[in-house]
Amino acid sequence: MLNSSRTVLLGVAVVLAAGLFFTLTPNDTRSGKVLDGEVSVVLTNEGFEPREFTIVRGTVVTFSTTRDKPFWPASNIHPNHEIYPEFDPERSLSPTQEWSFTFERTGTFGLHDHLRAYFNGVIHVVEE
Repeated sequence: MLNSSRTVLLGVAVVLAAGLFFTLTPNDTRSGKVLDGEVSVVLTNEGFEPREFTIVRGTVVTFSTTRDKPFWPASNIHPNHEIYPEFDPERSLSPTQEWSFTFERTGTFGLHDHLRAYFNGVIHVVEE
């Protein structure tokens, strides 16, 4: 009985992982619009706004917060930020600070608040 439960759980994990890796593609514009120029992302008490969006390669994204706590926007995977290591200010920011990053690589990149990793989002970076 225990073995079959493990098999079912493993199967569910594989299906979930497959969904994460294969349904998010660089051409996926889930926000309905490709953004360019300068984009603002704000960490609120509910999370990043916008939480998922598509930008053109070379777009500058500025991160700020409305919370009264420090924040640290960074690339997944928490805690090492290895998927896009340049996308990391390498320190926490005070609630009054902003941090800007120019996305030069195309792909789909998860982001999170390094201090509170349950705040997360997705950025799709596409060619113009």
